[in-house]
Amino acid sequence: MTIDVVVSMRVFTAVVDAGSFTGAADKLDLSRGMATRYVAQLEEHLGVRLLQRTTRKLSLTEAGVDYYERAIQVLTMIAEAESSVAQEASVPRGILRVSSSNAFGARHLGLAITEYLRQYPGVQVDVTLNDRVVDLVEEGFDVAIRVATKIDPGLVARKLASSRLVVCASPGYLKKYGTPKVPEDLVNHHCLTYAYVSSPNEWRFRREGVEQKILVSGSLSGNSGDILRSAAVEGLGVTLQPDFLIYETLRERKLVRVLSDWETDDLAVFAVYPNRKFLPPKVRSFIDFLVERFGPEPYWNIESGSS
Repeated sequence: MTIDVVVSMRVFTAVVDAGSFTGAADKLDLSRGMATRYVAQLEEHLGVRLLQRTTRKLSLTEAGVDYYERAIQVLTMIAEAESSVAQEASVPRGILRVSSSNAFGARHLGLAITEYLRQYPGVQVDVTLNDRVVDLVEEGFDVAIRVATKIDPGLVARKLASSRLVVCASPGYLKKYGTPKVPEDLVNHHCLTYAYVSSPNEWRFRREGVEQKILVSGSLSGNSGDILRSAAVEGLGVTLQPDFLIYETLRERKLVRVLSDWETDDLAVFAVYPNRKFLPPKVRSFIDFLVERFGPEPYWNIESGSS
């Protein structure tokens, strides 16, 4: 006969403590018959009688006294182990491996991680910045911060904040070459393109539900938004960049937004992680921290009326 020894121990010690099967059954939310059955099965399993039963009272046998003392020790150890594991599972600790793009990571994650570590000193963060899409499981990352229009199906992601693409150029460039009034004007401008998208030379615009795809060209294309921003500031051309990368440059008027009355692709900053189930506290706390820090209205947000 197979029995649950730990449960039977709990019932047995509860019977002893209560002085009756009825009292133990009430404490454990069992029927009196079920409590009696657990103790009987435990005695049969051990091959000894633990309790002397009379119509008036229960008393422990010699074997019962010894088993009760040992059972209390075992149950205490189990309770302590469960409490320790539960506490461990609720406290963020350990090494947290994070991946992010160069542009977003260097500009926004550094200070965020510093503040996070002040709140959670039990965590050590190992952050890697690159602009390729990493394989979280294969490369051992706990979470990746990705900026995209959407996340591929099959990945678990949580949106941290919104972003938008902004067309901009330096005041000097616009003075020299003129300001584009409609998207078609970009065909006659030097455009600086980001290489890590599916169609770098195709810029999309929408107005009143109608989409236009403009093929642009220029003397510089690269996989670094920082390089493209710097080139634009120096007057090399027009660039299409996310607001989280250029918001300070726009506010300082080193770059000027153009075509602001046309919609461009909306982006979002996502935290992507391998598995939704049993998310470690270090990952959950980090994602929650970033949601609070960056959302719902991120500090890099450029008002639609900006020029």
